[in-house]
Amino acid sequence: MNNKLVIVIAIAIIISGPIIWLLLADEDQTGNSVNDNTIEDNSLPQSLDQYYNEPEYPGMPSEYLFEMYKLGESMMGIPVNLGQGDYMNANTCFAEFSECYEYSSTMVPAWEKYYNQSAVSELGLALAGGDPEVIGIAMGEVGETCSDCHLDTMTPVYYKYYWDDFRDVNIETSDGPIPWKDAKMYYLLIGFDGIGVNIKEGDQDGAQQSFELFDSMFDNMSTACLKCHDSEPKYYVSADIQGMIDDMGTLIYAGNLTEANGLRYGIGDSCHKCHVVHMPPQYAKVDGE
Repeated sequence: MNNKLVIVIAIAIIISGPIIWLLLADEDQTGNSVNDNTIEDNSLPQSLDQYYNEPEYPGMPSEYLFEMYKLGESMMGIPVNLGQGDYMNANTCFAEFSECYEYSSTMVPAWEKYYNQSAVSELGLALAGGDPEVIGIAMGEVGETCSDCHLDTMTPVYYKYYWDDFRDVNIETSDGPIPWKDAKMYYLLIGFDGIGVNIKEGDQDGAQQSFELFDSMFDNMSTACLKCHDSEPKYYVSADIQGMIDDMGTLIYAGNLTEANGLRYGIGDSCHKCHVVHMPPQYAKVDGE
């Protein structure tokens, strides 16, 4: 087995680790799995909070994430250098990785169980022996410890420290600002679905009324998006979608209801794409409380 193949094997094992665990999650097993480590049962250790304070330099990652970056880069430096035939720097990267691995294992005491120092030692011995196949196997053993931790902890970390909560966002309506969920259900959807209902019934006046409600609520929702987004959101509430809405309104007022309804489905697809991005983390946040 040549050196270039080592990097392929090592990276494949490391990357496929989470996928393999996901595929095995539904089987009867005694190890860690997605099913027996649900978000509700996986409350985060309080010791993690100290690393997610405001960074010293704005825009920089949290202290904990920065350590993870160092850990991952030094680990990947091993197969990168091996693939280039540079055993000296591969060992240098291992020394750095080993130091980072030991340090990060102490950062969150409750997560020390995910770290396998003996696997790291075996990797060092494999590198010293110089057998590419043995090195690849050892890399996989170490990578599996990373995958196990990621499967159990990444989602709760994301919803606690990274994902904002739609329940904290209000949308302006004709009755004043109300929570996102209610505004969407009782105003935005009433307008959007009302267009289709009235078109189906051949009611142009009703379709116009529903359009006016939807159009105004879409603008209000776009403004509410800025509660979380620090730049103009793209794709779902951007100018191209607003242009489709304007065109739909023009068609409705012209009495071309069939074509207007076809355009409505295209607008609805943009809504669905937004749901794909935002609803899973929101449900995870609510489900994890």
